[in-house]
Amino acid sequence: MKKEEKKDRWWLLPLAAVGVAVFVNLFLLMNARVPSGSMEPTIPTGSLMLGDRTAYLRGEPEAGDVILFRHEEFGKAYLVKRVVAVPGQTFSLREGRVYLDGQLLEEDYVTEFSTDSYPETVVPEGCYLVMGDNRRNSNDSRFWDDPFVRRENIIARAMFTYFPRFGLL
Repeated sequence: MKKEEKKDRWWLLPLAAVGVAVFVNLFLLMNARVPSGSMEPTIPTGSLMLGDRTAYLRGEPEAGDVILFRHEEFGKAYLVKRVVAVPGQTFSLREGRVYLDGQLLEEDYVTEFSTDSYPETVVPEGCYLVMGDNRRNSNDSRFWDDPFVRRENIIARAMFTYFPRFGLL
């Protein structure tokens, strides 16, 4: 190949880099900014984080997973919350404490519990119940008209924050 022909193809490398970045962002990883304090102290307000879009191709969300999702009551906005109940589980909240199938859920990631209660509810198939770790300041399943997150609306499992500090979730 002549030197002149190589010079004419300089644009292939940046084009390939953009193509790989778009592919990774659309199909493998999700880059998100957390605008509220609903997940503090686990995820500080303003944090930048990465989510794994492929995590739930290999299995279903589990209680304790921090997920990125959409909910019909918030339009196209992405939300970040923790899964507290999965399909088939009976969820209730008594004086701020989560009970699953009648058993108290140990939540070491919550530093301050709310004082509210929520009636016993069975999570339907294909749905999840989510709450923020900052129970006194989180708009989550407890307050929505439809308290459930549909499986098809879960976009990714949160992996880690990388700004302002690095932290595994």
